[in-house]
Amino acid sequence: MGSASFVIGEWNSIVQSHSAFHRFFQSTLARLDGEMIAKCNADWSPLTFNPEQPFGSNGHWGRTTILPALFDDHSGSQMAHWRQRFTTAGNQTLMAGTRSGNTIPEDFKIAWAGIAFPNKNQHISEIKWQIGDRKYGRIDIEEMLGYNQPAIIFQDGYLINEEEAFDLYGYVEGPLATDLSGLVLGWQRIVLLGYAAYRQIDRVLGQCGAAI
Repeated sequence: MGSASFVIGEWNSIVQSHSAFHRFFQSTLARLDGEMIAKCNADWSPLTFNPEQPFGSNGHWGRTTILPALFDDHSGSQMAHWRQRFTTAGNQTLMAGTRSGNTIPEDFKIAWAGIAFPNKNQHISEIKWQIGDRKYGRIDIEEMLGYNQPAIIFQDGYLINEEEAFDLYGYVEGPLATDLSGLVLGWQRIVLLGYAAYRQIDRVLGQCGAAI
């Protein structure tokens, strides 16, 4: 898992079944899914995954989208959505696991397939990340400026385990716009693609946008 090979393309082409980007994304998800099911079945035994009951309960673990509340934003606040307001340019943390030590909450595992950047004004020009004690190299993403709805899809994807540290870093390019009052308007959406598996369905039954 996680060979660091990737493809940059148009996110809207993923829904077009004839596109190469769609096929690449589907193959990434298939590889991740097999790894995730095996990992969760082993770690959360006797719970298993039932495709006919994907939300879990009754002896099965469940899965959902990757929830922003599993992460803190660049300011260290737990996220309720993927949209952030950056106030300074330069190298900085973009997001990290929300528990102590930047770890993912217990009873959640993440199948990370890529990142979407649905911004009209793209300020993030370079990224890198760390999962546990493994660091991954810098990727310049300015190629995205030529796309309408850019996304990065990893060839193999990454499994982020429960209580494992996750940090996503990036370079925010300035200058950042301000309104008439001087408020900095460096809004960016950084959307993690893939899905999250959870051991207990009660962990995802709270109010939308609430902390986990």
